[in-house]
Amino acid sequence: MIQMRHPVFERKGDDLYTNITISLLDALNGFEMELTHLDNHKVKIERDKITWPGARIRKKGEGMPNYENNNALGSLYITFDVDFPKGNLSEEEKEAVTKVLKQSSKQTAYNGL
Repeated sequence: MIQMRHPVFERKGDDLYTNITISLLDALNGFEMELTHLDNHKVKIERDKITWPGARIRKKGEGMPNYENNNALGSLYITFDVDFPKGNLSEEEKEAVTKVLKQSSKQTAYNGL
C-alpha cells in the first residue's frame, strides 16, 4: 500500500503526528485552538500552562483506524514549536521581561543527542 504525503499529518501505524507553531505569547499564557482533522472534524487543542518548544501532547482516539479492527483508533501526537518575536527589545522591555519571568540569566551545556 502506498501512502500519499499529507501537508499536515504523518501516519505511523495507527497514530498520526503533526506540528503546530504557536506564538511566544500563547506559549507563556496558554491558548485554545481547533485543528481540522483528515475527515474535516475539529480537534480541540487547549493548553492552560506554559508550552515549551518541543512539548508534545497526545489526543487518544484521534489517530487512524486500525487495519484489522476499524473500531480501534490510534492517537494524534502534536509537537509544538514556538515562534519567537523578531527584532530587538529596548532596555526597558528587557527589564520588564526579567521582572515578569522572575528568572536570572542561566546557560547550561549538555549532550542532548
